[in-house]
Amino acid sequence: MPGSASSYLEQRVLGHTLGYQAFTMPVVIWCGLTTTAPTAIAAGQEVVGGAYGRQSGTFALSSGASSPAIASNSATIQFPAATASWGTIGWFELWDAANSGNRLYWGVLVDPADGITPITRTILSGDILRFQAGVLQVQAL
Repeated sequence: MPGSASSYLEQRVLGHTLGYQAFTMPVVIWCGLTTTAPTAIAAGQEVVGGAYGRQSGTFALSSGASSPAIASNSATIQFPAATASWGTIGWFELWDAANSGNRLYWGVLVDPADGITPITRTILSGDILRFQAGVLQVQAL
């Protein structure tokens, strides 16, 4: 179940491809975690405190993916050990900045065994959350 584009990104892609607004490629992509469901228009409630911070990631077109075009993280994205409970995580968001910034994509966390079943994870003090390469996916508009 690939993530979806935010309204911000959809508007920028339209403007860029139709020639009425330039869009500069982000230098770094930052992965955030939320405890409430995001939508195309609104971000979810991002984790706060407990040593949480967005983590940078690299992405590439998934091999063999041509229609629809799907990109995934090309290296592991690992968050630091939680120093307090982060709550129950069910979604990820991709941003163009480590703090604030513009939300580009969002998606629900799914069971990597089938890639479909939504899952949540309660992160407690001492837990480390990581996404192995290829697990976070976003689909082209």
